[in-house]
This record gives sequence, structure tokens and C-alpha cells, in this order.
Amino acid sequence: MMKKKMIALAVASVSAVVIAGCSTSSRTAATGPAGGEGQAFGENVQLFDATQQVHDSMRGKRIAFVPILYKGYNLTMNWGASMERAFGNLGADFQVYDPNFDTDKMTRIISDLIARKAVDVLILHNPDVGVLSKQIEDAQRAGIYTVVVNMISSRLGDAYIGVDNIAAAEDIAQRAVQDCEKRGAPKRLAIIDGPGNDAASLLWSKGVHNVLDPAGFEVVTTAHTQWQNSLAQQAAESIIQQQKNNFCGFLVTYDLNSVAVGDAVQSAVSRGVIPADSLGTYTMATDTLWCDALRAGKVTASASYDVQGVGTAAVVTAQQLVQTGAPAGSTHTVAFVPHTIVDRANVDNTTIACYKGQ
Repeated sequence: MMKKKMIALAVASVSAVVIAGCSTSSRTAATGPAGGEGQAFGENVQLFDATQQVHDSMRGKRIAFVPILYKGYNLTMNWGASMERAFGNLGADFQVYDPNFDTDKMTRIISDLIARKAVDVLILHNPDVGVLSKQIEDAQRAGIYTVVVNMISSRLGDAYIGVDNIAAAEDIAQRAVQDCEKRGAPKRLAIIDGPGNDAASLLWSKGVHNVLDPAGFEVVTTAHTQWQNSLAQQAAESIIQQQKNNFCGFLVTYDLNSVAVGDAVQSAVSRGVIPADSLGTYTMATDTLWCDALRAGKVTASASYDVQGVGTAAVVTAQQLVQTGAPAGSTHTVAFVPHTIVDRANVDNTTIACYKGQ
């Protein structure tokens, strides 16, 4: 999803991309992989012993979080903040590695951690359905648990946690259809997604078509923007210039890109290219910047999902994997967090809307 930088990444430089201050424990790290250490609990538990057993199972465990981008990105910083608090409370050692939108660097970081057996659990934010398949396989062979968040991989790992992209896309597409029909607008919508070959984009498009096709709506174009706000805005400007009043709005895969699209729509209205309120901007997820744009009238509605819950669920899943003691790669699960449609009428009363980076 990014331009690949052909640079060598020595082991020494890997440590340099660790986010300062994210180590949550000064205790001695565990010396071996987490997988296959034995189950922490049996059928019965002593009330006052349970807490100690949980802490004992996690103390010194090494957890690495490798997102596609960290610094300044509310989505991943939200997860990282949840992980840092929780793993710190449990006495685990938690580190964030920031590849800064560089896929080559990301794979090198993960491969190095696996080769050195420097972690017990890897929490990964996969940029593409296949990019991390080898790393996930290598981690399992090394006895390292893998938890993938937000964008599912073709190779599952021990667990995946994220939103039900298809259901979220169906729900927001249904809202777009209702809005278009209510104002008698053309039955035509544009999709703006990420790279196009990633899980989020593919599932988004599938969910959108599940609704639009039976409703007799047409997708006039699908623009791929690599998750870059500037490219999303440029794509929206180009589509507006080509289509003008001949379509009803945009279905944008994620919230931040949709704000950039909303800026393009607002600019076109101010220049008299299109009438006010003639185009809707619909998306998935709702960070605090999106909520500000909603209140300002730049975007229309979103399938808001529990971003905070993704980070918390990753912590819970990591604990469960360690406590069961099952070998890495011996179990595989997919779990979805909740989502709901939000707009100006309910955004301030919706607990999972307007998430922040910390």
C-alpha cells in the first residue's frame, strides 16, 4: 500500500524504531516462546488465587505491536494506549514498533523479532491480505502467538479482531440509498477505498454492492487512494468534476479519508460546481476529527465501530492464548466488535463514536 523503500534494516536499527516510553515493565523478560507452556487454569479456581495466577502467567511476557503507522495516527495510537495500560498492569513487557507506512520496514521488523525469538506475542496490523503471510507462518513455527487486528490476513494466525467490514458496508450503503431516494437524486454512487487489494477495501466493496445492486444503484467509479488523504481529496475532486450532479455521493472506506472527501465536496459547493446538500459522504469508523467534520456539515454518516474495543480485545486474546498454553498456530479464531450508524442526530450520545488517540 506504500512505495517500498529498498533499504537494509540491520538488527541494530530495528530497535531504533521502537516507540520511546512504550515499554510497560522493567521486569526481566521471559526467555522462551509463549506457545505450549501449559494451561494456567483448571476447571476450578480459588477466588483469591485467580488474580495472582493471571499476573504470574503474564509477568515478563514480551508483547510487540507492529501497526502500519503509529505516531500521529489516532487509530493505532488508541489501540497502543489500551495495550500499554493493560499489559503494564499485568507486568508484561510491551513495545510498539513503528514502520511509518513502509511495508518493507514492517516485514523486516517482524522477521527480526521472530528470528531472535524476542517476543511471545505479536499483535499485527496487516496492510494487505498476503503481505504478512510468511511472517505469521514463521512466528507460529517459532512458538510465537500472532493476533491480527483490523485488516484480516489470508493466513489467519491465532486470532483476528476487527469490525465486520461487509456488514458495516451494507449498513452504511443502505443509509446512502435511503438518503438518495429521499431527495430524488440519481441512483449512482462512487467508492473511494485504500489500495484496493487489501481486506478492508475488498470487503467494503463487497458489502456496498450487496446493497446497491439489488436496489438498482450503480457504482460510477472506484478510486484507490492508498489511505492517503491528499489522494482521496484529489480523487473526489476529479469525480465531482466529471459527474457533477449526475451522482448522489461517496462511499469512503475509512473516516479520515472521508473527511478529505468532504473537504472536496464543500469546496465544490463554494465554487458553484454543485448545489449544496447534493452529495453525501458516507464512511466507516469515527475518530474525533471525523466527528468535528460531521458537526461542521462536511460528512454525512458513518458505520461507527468500537475501535477502543479492538485494542482491548487484543489484550484479552493475548492473555487467553498465554493462559491456555496451546501451541502457537494450533487454534484460529475470528472475532468482530460492534458497529452502528451515526450521524449528527446521535453522534454525541454514541459511546463508540469520536475515539481519540490516547
